[in-house]
Amino acid sequence: MKLFTITKIEIKKSFKPVLLLSLLMCLFVLMIVSIFDPELFEGIEEMMDLFPEAIKDMLGSALDLTTIGGFYTIEFLSMIWIWVGIYFILKAGQDIPATIDNKTIDLVLSKPLKRWEFVLGRYMRFVFSILLVILFIGITTFILFEIAPNLQDQEIDFSEFFWALTWAFIFVVSLTTTAFFFSVFLNRKKATGLAFGMMVLFFIVGTFYSYFEEDVQEIKRISLFFYYDPARILVSHSYENVLRDFLILSGYSVVMVIASIVIFNKRDIPV
Repeated sequence: MKLFTITKIEIKKSFKPVLLLSLLMCLFVLMIVSIFDPELFEGIEEMMDLFPEAIKDMLGSALDLTTIGGFYTIEFLSMIWIWVGIYFILKAGQDIPATIDNKTIDLVLSKPLKRWEFVLGRYMRFVFSILLVILFIGITTFILFEIAPNLQDQEIDFSEFFWALTWAFIFVVSLTTTAFFFSVFLNRKKATGLAFGMMVLFFIVGTFYSYFEEDVQEIKRISLFFYYDPARILVSHSYENVLRDFLILSGYSVVMVIASIVIFNKRDIPV
């Protein structure tokens, strides 16, 4: 099937930079695990009480630096949209416009290839790339949990970390899908700018909605960030509404991809 051929070709093209990003994230995880010291953060609850509420909201629904789950969440997972998301948003926002600007799309679409195969093939490259990064992060995390001497006294539930990383994967995919959607009908600059603008808007609405007027706080439900809270698993040890959030983020990505295909099919691109 041509879809898989396109996906494979695009994955090969982007493999080196994605591998480099994966290695950088693994080093970052290594640093986080190596500096973790529960005794260093004893009494952190009293210190956190002095922090502004806005800072607490930004870091997540539950704060705990005395456990590796809480520390890992605050230092890494809660900011995955910066460490990993920005890279893929930048790439996805420029994806389709780049093929138009350099005229390669003319050659591609002149072949017996359906437009939906072209769009979906290029999109799946991002999904598999994000999966590769998260897979590297997960393997590194689990290995370090087994061998790091400063974690031997920690009670670690590997299944919780698995689901938290799965949540991070689905979340980053949804952010990337937003950028990819804009790329099918806008130029590079507009698509990337609008994607970053939407990410900032989602962050503000999904994180600081409690500061809005009470009658407009339900606007939080339009934000992808509202449906991403790994601290619920790694700190509160709760799976309440996690399946709901998985399905909403996944459903959002599916709808946006379908919309991307529909728009691109109707776009006038002479070949």
